[in-house]
Amino acid sequence: MSQNFENLCDVDRNNNSSITVVEVDKPINSLHTESDSENDSFTIKNTNSDIEDTNKLNNDNSKNLSIWRKRLILLIVSIAAMISPMADAILYPALVQICSDFQTPEIFVNILAAIFIFFMGFGQIGWAAFSEAFETRRRVYLICMPLILISSVICAITPNIWLLMVGRGIQACGTSSLVAIGSGIVADMYELTERGSAYGNFYLIYTFSVLLGPLFGGYFTQYLGWRSIFWYLTIMSGIVYIAILLFVLETFNSNNSNESNESDVEGSESREVKSSPSRKRFNPFLPFKLLRYPNVTISVLYISIISTFVDIQLLVASKNFPKKYGVSTSTLGLLFIPSGIGLMMGSFVSGKYSDLLIKWKKSKQNDDESIQPEVRINSIWIATIIVPAVYILYGWLFEREIHIAVFLVLWSLGNFGVLMIFNTISTYLVDSNRSKSASIIAVFHCIRLFVEACVSVLESPLEEYLGIKWMFTLFSLIMVLSNLLIIAVYFKGRSWREKMDK
Repeated sequence: MSQNFENLCDVDRNNNSSITVVEVDKPINSLHTESDSENDSFTIKNTNSDIEDTNKLNNDNSKNLSIWRKRLILLIVSIAAMISPMADAILYPALVQICSDFQTPEIFVNILAAIFIFFMGFGQIGWAAFSEAFETRRRVYLICMPLILISSVICAITPNIWLLMVGRGIQACGTSSLVAIGSGIVADMYELTERGSAYGNFYLIYTFSVLLGPLFGGYFTQYLGWRSIFWYLTIMSGIVYIAILLFVLETFNSNNSNESNESDVEGSESREVKSSPSRKRFNPFLPFKLLRYPNVTISVLYISIISTFVDIQLLVASKNFPKKYGVSTSTLGLLFIPSGIGLMMGSFVSGKYSDLLIKWKKSKQNDDESIQPEVRINSIWIATIIVPAVYILYGWLFEREIHIAVFLVLWSLGNFGVLMIFNTISTYLVDSNRSKSASIIAVFHCIRLFVEACVSVLESPLEEYLGIKWMFTLFSLIMVLSNLLIIAVYFKGRSWREKMDK
């Protein structure tokens, strides 16, 4: 091609010859030239038709998919993401029975929970880095789903507690990818004004497993034995794997991760230009580099503190409701339903509400102004009051002879507030770091789950030393003080991002 241009340039310039080049954006399969005898000019044109390959979305086509194709992919990745919290929550009603069968101390209840949370947290970092280093979402699923399936079989046939711990660790590594990569696909497909609702629906289905997990776990344990839990996870992961193979496209591409078309938002990496290196380099710890942004670090720390207490309630209820109210394992699973409903409603409402705030802000300003991601934080202020108030009531009433329905209402209301905060802050993190959507969600969940694992191990000694009333009082005080963190992000987030960009 270059030789042809050199030959054209040798035309006699003294005869006022000219060359007109039409620049094209598409790959050129065939070229032809037209000659104008009057002015002796040559025009090079592209005759290639514009063909869309739906299997390889290489030109930012993930946002141009039909609404029904987007909804189908969103549904599948949301159901896949369900496996992660379900694999965690489904075992809570069976923990005491497992330790009894293997004749191990009660501390192993907390250790089993902590192992899964710990490996799930750090596994997300590696998978997110892999996804963005090799520019793929789909391939991560095709690796992790068989890993989940195999580890579930190991847990189902384990002869001792030690192999169960190993199997749970492997299972956590597999399930760890599902939320981060699913969140990346949502960011790939949806624009700013749709993203809050899309994440709301994603986390709505995600948190539905918090409702179903303990319910299924209770019935499986009582009527089929705790090993049936892992056979169920084996079947579920196999079905999801087939759905991903058949219907989920590769949505990752360099144009999409740049988000260059989203000019109405000014994020911390919105002007970053991504080049495609000829040689891929995989660094599993690269996502931690995002913590250099103060707004990221503080936001992640804040949501880690707030969301930790959902797991604390699960542990406290799993150990104390059977003793306090004499409920069976199957009934215990039913008691988790209000908690799951609160999580689902919080996710749905927060997604719609935060998108409405973005649209309202956009309608009130000039077209040339950019919308700051911090606008989305305005949707959480009511929840920051509800959550600590509910938890302190929960703790103080727990040691009294209160009807169990009171605790279920408080549990549902508290989880509603937690998910209002959780969904909004996670969407804010994606808005402000759009070119690293999977990595930012992975870092977010990694630190959150690490904090939850540590607190899960400490919960038993704290409960024994302080009692439930004062333990929840301490946690509520921590939540109130942590609100100062997100207030700082709201007022200083923009200036922090601009300084880091410079």
